[in-house]
Amino acid sequence: MTAMRLSIISSAIILTLCMTGCRKNTDTPVPRPVAYPRIEVYPAIYDTVTVHDIMLPVNKGAVIAIDTKNDSNAWINVTYPRYHATLRYTASRHSRGGVTEATDNRLTRMSLNAGGNTTEILELQNPAGIASTIFVTPGATVTPVQILSTDSTRFVISGVLEINSPSATREEIAPVVAAVKEDILFTAKHISTR
Repeated sequence: MTAMRLSIISSAIILTLCMTGCRKNTDTPVPRPVAYPRIEVYPAIYDTVTVHDIMLPVNKGAVIAIDTKNDSNAWINVTYPRYHATLRYTASRHSRGGVTEATDNRLTRMSLNAGGNTTEILELQNPAGIASTIFVTPGATVTPVQILSTDSTRFVISGVLEINSPSATREEIAPVVAAVKEDILFTAKHISTR
Protein backbone atom coordinates (compact mmCIF):
# COMPACT_ATOMS: atom_id res chain seq x y z
CA MET A 1 0.00 0.00 0.00
CA THR A 2 2.80 2.46 0.63
CA ALA A 3 3.95 2.21 -2.97
CA MET A 4 0.43 2.97 -4.13
CA ARG A 5 0.08 5.84 -1.65
CA LEU A 6 3.47 7.24 -2.76
CA SER A 7 2.38 7.01 -6.41
CA ILE A 8 -0.87 8.89 -5.69
CA ILE A 9 0.93 11.61 -3.72
CA SER A 10 3.56 11.99 -6.49
CA SER A 11 0.83 12.24 -9.14
CA ALA A 12 -1.02 14.86 -7.07
CA ILE A 13 2.16 16.94 -6.67
CA ILE A 14 2.96 16.75 -10.39
CA LEU A 15 -0.63 17.67 -11.30
CA THR A 16 -0.56 20.63 -8.88
CA LEU A 17 2.74 21.89 -10.32
CA CYS A 18 1.43 21.60 -13.87
CA MET A 19 -1.79 23.42 -13.02
CA THR A 20 -0.05 26.32 -11.27
CA GLY A 21 2.60 26.64 -13.99
CA CYS A 22 0.03 26.74 -16.78
CA ARG A 23 -2.37 29.24 -15.26
CA LYS A 24 -3.01 32.47 -17.10
CA ASN A 25 -1.21 35.52 -15.73
CA THR A 26 -3.90 38.03 -14.76
CA ASP A 27 -1.53 40.72 -13.53
CA THR A 28 -2.07 44.04 -15.23
CA PRO A 29 1.15 45.62 -16.50
CA VAL A 30 2.13 48.68 -14.52
CA PRO A 31 4.15 51.51 -16.04
CA ARG A 32 7.50 52.26 -14.49
CA PRO A 33 7.47 55.15 -12.03
CA VAL A 34 10.32 56.86 -13.89
CA ALA A 35 10.68 56.70 -17.66
CA TYR A 36 13.31 58.09 -19.99
CA PRO A 37 12.29 61.39 -21.52
CA ARG A 38 11.17 61.37 -25.12
CA ILE A 39 12.74 64.13 -27.11
CA GLU A 40 11.37 65.83 -30.16
CA VAL A 41 13.90 65.34 -32.95
CA TYR A 42 14.91 68.35 -35.04
CA PRO A 43 13.62 68.12 -38.62
CA ALA A 44 16.14 67.05 -41.27
CA ILE A 45 16.47 70.55 -42.72
CA TYR A 46 20.00 71.80 -43.28
CA ASP A 47 21.78 75.11 -43.68
CA THR A 48 25.35 75.60 -44.87
CA VAL A 49 28.11 77.16 -42.79
CA THR A 50 31.19 78.32 -44.73
CA VAL A 51 34.62 78.60 -43.12
CA HIS A 52 37.97 78.70 -44.97
CA ASP A 53 36.23 77.82 -48.27
CA ILE A 54 34.71 74.70 -46.68
CA MET A 55 30.93 74.44 -46.95
CA LEU A 56 29.63 72.43 -44.00
CA PRO A 57 25.93 71.45 -43.85
CA VAL A 58 24.46 71.68 -40.33
CA ASN A 59 20.98 71.12 -38.94
CA LYS A 60 18.95 74.30 -39.28
CA GLY A 61 17.37 73.77 -35.84
CA ALA A 62 20.73 74.02 -34.10
CA VAL A 63 22.38 77.19 -32.82
CA ILE A 64 25.66 77.91 -34.64
CA ALA A 65 28.67 79.75 -33.22
CA ILE A 66 31.83 80.23 -35.31
CA ASP A 67 35.22 81.36 -34.01
CA THR A 68 37.98 82.06 -36.55
CA LYS A 69 41.06 83.49 -34.86
CA ASN A 70 43.37 83.05 -37.84
CA ASP A 71 43.43 81.93 -41.48
CA SER A 72 44.31 78.33 -40.62
CA ASN A 73 41.83 77.28 -37.93
CA ALA A 74 38.13 77.70 -37.22
CA TRP A 75 35.91 76.30 -34.50
CA ILE A 76 32.24 75.69 -35.16
CA ASN A 77 29.90 74.84 -32.30
CA VAL A 78 26.59 73.36 -33.40
CA THR A 79 24.44 73.41 -30.27
CA TYR A 80 21.25 71.37 -30.04
CA PRO A 81 19.37 73.00 -27.11
CA ARG A 82 16.64 70.37 -27.10
CA TYR A 83 19.25 67.59 -26.78
CA HIS A 84 21.50 69.39 -24.25
CA ALA A 85 24.35 68.58 -26.61
CA THR A 86 26.92 70.37 -28.75
CA LEU A 87 28.63 69.13 -31.88
CA ARG A 88 32.08 70.75 -31.78
CA TYR A 89 33.89 71.01 -35.12
CA THR A 90 37.48 72.08 -35.70
CA ALA A 91 38.37 73.04 -39.27
CA SER A 92 42.03 73.45 -40.11
CA ARG A 93 44.10 74.08 -43.22
CA HIS A 94 47.34 72.19 -43.73
CA SER A 95 50.07 71.40 -46.22
CA ARG A 96 49.91 67.90 -47.72
CA GLY A 97 52.18 66.41 -45.04
CA GLY A 98 50.28 68.31 -42.38
CA VAL A 99 46.97 66.80 -43.51
CA THR A 100 48.34 63.27 -43.09
CA GLU A 101 49.75 64.04 -39.65
CA ALA A 102 46.56 65.80 -38.48
CA THR A 103 44.38 62.96 -39.79
CA ASP A 104 46.47 60.30 -38.05
CA ASN A 105 46.47 62.32 -34.82
CA ARG A 106 42.69 62.79 -34.91
CA LEU A 107 41.99 59.11 -35.66
CA THR A 108 44.10 58.17 -32.64
CA ARG A 109 42.16 60.66 -30.49
CA MET A 110 38.83 59.28 -31.75
CA SER A 111 39.89 55.74 -30.84
CA LEU A 112 40.91 56.87 -27.36
CA ASN A 113 37.60 58.71 -26.91
CA ALA A 114 35.77 55.43 -27.65
CA GLY A 115 37.32 54.06 -24.47
CA GLY A 116 37.26 50.42 -25.51
CA ASN A 117 33.48 50.49 -26.06
CA THR A 118 31.88 48.84 -29.08
CA THR A 119 32.09 51.32 -31.95
CA GLU A 120 30.35 51.46 -35.31
CA ILE A 121 32.79 52.89 -37.87
CA LEU A 122 31.38 54.35 -41.08
CA GLU A 123 33.66 55.41 -43.93
CA LEU A 124 32.51 57.18 -47.05
CA GLN A 125 33.69 59.46 -49.82
CA ASN A 126 31.26 61.97 -51.26
CA PRO A 127 31.04 63.19 -54.88
CA ALA A 128 33.22 66.22 -54.02
CA GLY A 129 36.08 63.80 -53.18
CA ILE A 130 35.95 64.41 -49.44
CA ALA A 131 36.52 61.30 -47.33
CA SER A 132 34.86 60.96 -43.93
CA THR A 133 35.20 58.53 -41.05
CA ILE A 134 32.41 58.47 -38.48
CA PHE A 135 32.64 56.75 -35.09
CA VAL A 136 29.37 55.97 -33.28
CA THR A 137 30.06 54.72 -29.75
CA PRO A 138 26.79 54.55 -27.76
CA GLY A 139 28.64 53.32 -24.65
CA ALA A 140 30.77 56.48 -24.56
CA THR A 141 28.10 58.65 -22.99
CA VAL A 142 30.12 61.89 -23.06
CA THR A 143 31.39 61.72 -26.68
CA PRO A 144 29.25 59.12 -28.47
CA VAL A 145 29.53 60.44 -32.06
CA GLN A 146 32.68 61.67 -33.83
CA ILE A 147 33.56 62.59 -37.40
CA LEU A 148 36.74 63.22 -39.35
CA SER A 149 36.58 64.63 -42.88
CA THR A 150 39.39 65.61 -45.25
CA ASP A 151 40.09 66.29 -48.90
CA SER A 152 43.57 64.75 -48.22
CA THR A 153 45.37 67.79 -49.64
CA ARG A 154 44.31 71.02 -47.89
CA PHE A 155 41.99 70.66 -44.92
CA VAL A 156 40.87 68.49 -42.02
CA ILE A 157 37.58 68.85 -40.19
CA SER A 158 37.00 66.91 -37.02
CA GLY A 159 33.89 66.95 -34.92
CA VAL A 160 32.75 65.42 -31.68
CA LEU A 161 29.30 65.35 -30.11
CA GLU A 162 29.48 66.38 -26.49
CA ILE A 163 26.53 65.48 -24.27
CA ASN A 164 26.15 68.05 -21.50
CA SER A 165 24.99 65.45 -18.98
CA PRO A 166 27.88 63.20 -17.93
CA SER A 167 25.63 61.15 -15.63
CA ALA A 168 23.28 60.21 -18.49
CA THR A 169 22.96 56.52 -19.27
CA ARG A 170 23.36 54.89 -22.65
CA GLU A 171 19.58 54.43 -22.90
CA GLU A 172 18.91 58.09 -22.12
CA ILE A 173 21.21 59.39 -24.85
CA ALA A 174 20.24 56.81 -27.50
CA PRO A 175 17.68 59.08 -29.25
CA VAL A 176 20.19 61.95 -29.32
CA VAL A 177 22.93 59.70 -30.72
CA ALA A 178 20.59 58.41 -33.44
CA ALA A 179 19.44 61.90 -34.45
CA VAL A 180 22.92 63.46 -34.52
CA LYS A 181 24.30 60.43 -36.37
CA GLU A 182 21.81 61.18 -39.17
CA ASP A 183 22.89 64.84 -39.22
CA ILE A 184 26.56 63.85 -39.38
CA LEU A 185 25.89 61.38 -42.19
CA PHE A 186 24.17 64.15 -44.13
CA THR A 187 27.14 66.44 -43.48
CA ALA A 188 29.62 63.78 -44.63
CA LYS A 189 27.66 63.19 -47.84
CA HIS A 190 27.33 66.89 -48.70
CA ILE A 191 30.41 68.68 -47.33
CA SER A 192 32.22 70.51 -50.12
CA THR A 193 34.66 73.31 -50.93
CA ARG A 194 34.31 76.45 -52.99
